[in-house]
Amino acid sequence: MDLGTISSRYARALFSTAKEKGEEEHVYGDMKVLKESLHETKELLAALCNPMVGNEKKEKLLVIAAGGEVCGLYRRFVQMLLKHGRENCLPIIIYHYMDMYRKDKRILRVLFCSAAPVTEATEKHLIERLHQLTHYTIEYESEVKPELIGGFRLQLDDERLDASYATWLNDIRERLLERK
Repeated sequence: MDLGTISSRYARALFSTAKEKGEEEHVYGDMKVLKESLHETKELLAALCNPMVGNEKKEKLLVIAAGGEVCGLYRRFVQMLLKHGRENCLPIIIYHYMDMYRKDKRILRVLFCSAAPVTEATEKHLIERLHQLTHYTIEYESEVKPELIGGFRLQLDDERLDASYATWLNDIRERLLERK
């Protein structure tokens, strides 16, 4: 069986149990912090996959990486994962769990990238407008990327709208090179 199928089953089991117990929001928060920890600290996944590191230490690492104050369900899930040797599936499990949670709670992830910082009023207006259009709760994140030169990139879950000057100038450059 491949890792995607295994990970999906673990995530589905965790989500259904969390929903049953009314802890899905707390588990989501733990998973969100854990995802950031895994992203920021590449050595964490290496330590989790290292057979020389015992399961007790791995459990402590996963609790600390999830923020320290984790719910009991998260802790039991981690223990089960380690018992079955599936810690290598963790990044995919996190992705599937968060995706299921967002679909269930009607949450839309939004990443807004611009060349310069935008005002709080602009961000608030964008969030309100997206909520009006989609009727979803907006999980908003913004980044300043000077390489965009101007304009913005808006990513809504898996869809992306690129209205940056950098892309526009690159398109013009490619069209000019095609004509040669």
